[in-house]
Amino acid sequence: MKSRDGQQKHYWDMIRSLTAEKEFFLERWSVRMEQAGYLEHTTAKRDDCLLALNDFLAPMRQHWEEGLTAPDFSWLIRHENDWGQCQIESARRHRMRGITEDMYLGCFKTFIYSLIDVIEKMEGSYESKVQARRHVRLYGDALEVLFVRDWTRTLPDIATQKLDEANRLLTLEKCRYENILDSTSDLILVVDSVGVVTNVNKAVEAVTSGKTVLGRPVWDTLTMEGQSVRDLLKYYPVGMSCEISPFADDAVYRMQLTPIGNVSMASDEYMIMLTNITAHTIQRETLERVVTERTEALRQEKEQLEEMNITLRNVLQSIDKERADILDEVSAKVNNLVIPALDRIESEEQADIRKGYITVAKDQLARLAPGSQASDPLLLKLTHMETRVCQFIQAGYPSKDIASSLNISLETVQTHRKNIRRKLDLHGKNVSLYAHLKTVGAAF
Repeated sequence: MKSRDGQQKHYWDMIRSLTAEKEFFLERWSVRMEQAGYLEHTTAKRDDCLLALNDFLAPMRQHWEEGLTAPDFSWLIRHENDWGQCQIESARRHRMRGITEDMYLGCFKTFIYSLIDVIEKMEGSYESKVQARRHVRLYGDALEVLFVRDWTRTLPDIATQKLDEANRLLTLEKCRYENILDSTSDLILVVDSVGVVTNVNKAVEAVTSGKTVLGRPVWDTLTMEGQSVRDLLKYYPVGMSCEISPFADDAVYRMQLTPIGNVSMASDEYMIMLTNITAHTIQRETLERVVTERTEALRQEKEQLEEMNITLRNVLQSIDKERADILDEVSAKVNNLVIPALDRIESEEQADIRKGYITVAKDQLARLAPGSQASDPLLLKLTHMETRVCQFIQAGYPSKDIASSLNISLETVQTHRKNIRRKLDLHGKNVSLYAHLKTVGAAF
């Protein structure tokens, strides 16, 4: 055990921060694997690589927390069960999958150097980086010894048996996933880094009816925009779905493009999945048409309601105008006909003449009611003597008897008759004064 000092804490902070640089670590590991010639043979997924990083750093964190800040090489070899068992088990699994000893150790070497690349990129003093690199190499070298020792202790026949079992399992898994891909109705195409179709499932073969698909650019096969993968990613961004009709049957598919590199760091291929959504598209178009029709019907109904509102406003305005006209007419009749009749009644001394004026006033009041019959309001213009003459005429007396009864001359009676016809607006009309007075129904 060694005590911690400031220098040790500084380089340990760098090692602890390695997990925060996982993207750069994955990038550097891919480069290192490619430089060593292993990348094209690996099936490692992104998550597997990050798990390997965490498993490698976990014993370092444990030793630091326990105060073992700088264990020596011999201590690590002697105490493999205390810290290295997880990595040894991982090495065994790779061995059982057919990974040779030299290939696994070579890949592990690229892993260590990728961590060193990350340390070189991080902020820190030269001394801290030297200590951090030395610490990583210490654990890496100890693990290499443990790997080799474990493999050489494993009996060849047991290793061969487990390898056969692993191969059978891999074959079963491969067949299972191939069956899944071939049983789905979705169209799945795999294209390489230049856009050439390298693999398809049975659904693609069924739709293309035996046409050559493999080895052709995917934009020609699916009638897509662009003439390169760069154009393809521009028109059909990763993670976004779009609708296309790539075949002659006018079927509509939802297409999604996914980089296989998101799953396997060794792959630069892309998977294109097409899901037939023709039925959904037809249903959507039907719904859109129904919505459009209903919207148009509502628009027309709104226009009709607006027209009805305008008509109703016009009718209400007309009613208001007619009401105002009626009020004006009633006011005019009261002021011009009824009130003068009342004035005549008030000033008339003879009872029979007052009775005639009262009758005229009643008639005018009744005339204000719609549909009622009333006497001629012009009768109110007659003088007292003209009214007396009208009484005799209405009673059927000739002019001579009227003159005798009123003790006036016949010429005076004729003058009264002319004035009466003029005031009743009968001048120049072929209408009998007797008949007119009977018609208006005035009672004098």
